[in-house]
Order: sequence, then C-alpha cells, then structure tokens
Amino acid sequence: MPTTLTGKLDCQETARHYLELVRSNVKKLGFSPGLGVILGSHDPGSVTYQRWLMKDCEDLGINAADLRVENGMQMVKLIARLNQDEKTHGVFIFYPLRYPEIKDDEVMDLVDPGKDIEGLHAINIGFLTKYRKRLDDGSQHRCMTPCTARAIVKTLKRGFGENWMAGKTVLVINDSLRIGRPLTAMVANLKGTPILCHAATNQTHLEGFIRMADVIVSAVPAPGYSINTDWIKEGALCFDLSGDGNFDYEALERRGIPYTDTTKNSVGKVTRAMALLNLTYAAGVE
Repeated sequence: MPTTLTGKLDCQETARHYLELVRSNVKKLGFSPGLGVILGSHDPGSVTYQRWLMKDCEDLGINAADLRVENGMQMVKLIARLNQDEKTHGVFIFYPLRYPEIKDDEVMDLVDPGKDIEGLHAINIGFLTKYRKRLDDGSQHRCMTPCTARAIVKTLKRGFGENWMAGKTVLVINDSLRIGRPLTAMVANLKGTPILCHAATNQTHLEGFIRMADVIVSAVPAPGYSINTDWIKEGALCFDLSGDGNFDYEALERRGIPYTDTTKNSVGKVTRAMALLNLTYAAGVE
C-alpha cells in the first residue's frame, strides 16, 4: 500500500508508523531482542530520554537492560562485556558523557559495529558517507544509520514524499557526530544541498544561510539561543532539536511556518523508533 503523505511535519504519526514496524519485526524474529541501555551521566536530557526508551522497549517486547556507569573505565569494561554477550543484540549509549579520561567519539568506536544501533561507529559512518545500505561481509545485514539524523529524514519523507529532498537546501546548525555531520551526509545522498553551521560560523553569513534554506534544523544547546523568525522564508520547514527551544513557536505559528518542537511534536520519539528499528536489524531481520 502506498504511503499517504500528510503534508506536515508530524513526528507523532511518523513515530507510530515506525514503532509498529518495530513491533512487526520483533514478531518476525520470534524472540525478544536484547538491548543494553547505558546511562553514563546525570545529564537531565539523557535521564529523561533513557526513561522513555525503556518504556518503548517494554511496550514492544524488547529485553532492555538498564545499565549505569560513573566513569570512563566502567564504560569501557561494560561495552566490552556487551560486545561479547550473545544475548545482547544492540547497545545504546546516552551522550554527551564528558569523561576526562576518554572522548565521546572514542567510546562510540568501542561498540561492536554490528551492535551499534545508534550508527555512530566510524565503520557505520563510513558506510553512510558511501551511501551503502548493506554490509559487504557476506551477511547482507543492513548498515546502522545514525538515529536522530535518520528521524529527520523519515519525518520529511512521511510528510512530503521519498524524493522531496532532491534540490532542497537544508541548513543544519549543529556539527556534532550525532546530528549535524551524519545529517548533512544524508541530505547529500538524497541530492539535497546541505549547509553545516556551528559556533564559529560567521553570524552575518548565518543570516544569509537561514534566508535561503528550505529546511532549517537547529540543535544549539545554549539557553536563550533563538533564530530570528523574520529571516525564515515562506514555505520553509523548521526542526527544533534543542533542549530549551531554538525557535519562537508563536512567531512561527503567526507566519504559518511548519515546525517540530521540544515537547508535543518532538523528533525524539522518532529517534527512539529509529534506534529500535536498527535493533531488529541487528538481531536478524532482513
């Protein structure tokens, strides 16, 4: 059955669709896939996200282990154990960790690429850059794709169609390994034009980039940061991935500009669906 396009940025509908796909995949597997959920900090956003992910797993029949560590050495040992555990099909770690003894990107590369349901291992990022969807190790297993970036792309496709991205200019204000960098690779793979901005971007240039963008994705963690609504062109789409809100929602409403927010229409639920979908692939669904 062909997808009925919503013409909206509807994270709730997109998440429902993919969570049902996860549920179907779990039934195909015939067993409860195992997921190691590692919370390695007291970051409020991570704590909240972890609680919701554990609830999703319970609802979908996924065997999720709630694992806590306090430092880099504990994290290294735990990942090594999960990599060797045959009953653990996937590993999910909440970033940022901010450990003084080991960097986040180093932690990402400790996870077995086949269990890396966040798609952040250098091997999986490499496959993304090459736009390769299947592993070349003879298994034909799906490559793991970064969850948040993929959630944005899936939300756009559910609303506007598989080929909507082609020819569009997509501005991403975030250069992290979890959001900005993989998302710009996805945009390029889909024949869109990505623009990546960060803290060192010339602010005069940033205004120009915002004015030309068809899609604006902002994930700036600084409290009080806000994009000037007057700079956003008619027909643009806005994704807010920040904790505190990077857009003036009331101003966007007045101008009729579609957007995702940090609560009711949050990309977070779609991101969790993408992670659990990756888990079913890691567990054996083709």
